[in-house]
Amino acid sequence: MRLLPLALLCLACAASAEPTVLPTVTTELKRDGTVLPYGRINELLTQLKQHGEGLFRMDFAVDKDKTKVALAGIRMVVRSDDADYPIRIADDGAIELPLLPLAEAKSADLATNVAKGQLAVRGTLRLTTPPEQLDLAKVRQVMRVARTLREELLPFYLRWLFPRMQGVRICSDTPTWELTWRENGQLLGLPLPAANEREPDTKKGDASRPCTLLTGQENWPEAARLLPPANTKLSIKF
Repeated sequence: MRLLPLALLCLACAASAEPTVLPTVTTELKRDGTVLPYGRINELLTQLKQHGEGLFRMDFAVDKDKTKVALAGIRMVVRSDDADYPIRIADDGAIELPLLPLAEAKSADLATNVAKGQLAVRGTLRLTTPPEQLDLAKVRQVMRVARTLREELLPFYLRWLFPRMQGVRICSDTPTWELTWRENGQLLGLPLPAANEREPDTKKGDASRPCTLLTGQENWPEAARLLPPANTKLSIKF
């Protein structure tokens, strides 16, 4: 996800025990034409909602490691020609971007009160399926929908935001993953081998947790369901 440095409207007001009205303090909003237009972010979110079959979501967050100001001091809005949409920044930097009508989104920009180059925002495409609900049928559905979105539905200028998917990565504290399914009345189990994969959220310099990978091409039945170890997380391998 491209880092989005921007600049915003800040309002300050105060009240005391006695009714007192203070003048509103504002700073000029300057739209930065060098950042990714919000219309494109909005278009991707719209496509995921309409055609993603509920399998994907985009998580956005202020990258605290690359942002040069304290989160508490950042104010952020999505501003279109029609309205302002304030964005709440969670303690961990997470933000939720509004989904606008496509026509309105064409005039929209992200804006903050942070000087250009001082703020970094990242977006991560994630799966919505919990690990305990993952089976090969779901993996194959994810791969099919991802392929259709990228190759048929997304315009060329959005495809870099939705790279070609190679599989579902499964990471946990211990490498004891197993697929189970019933065949001829018997419960069968198949241990999954560890793969040379690095968990995406691993901090630079830290060792990754063990991971394995399912691509949907495996020669096992669709009913084969993952038995995930404790603290398993799923992610997309691009």
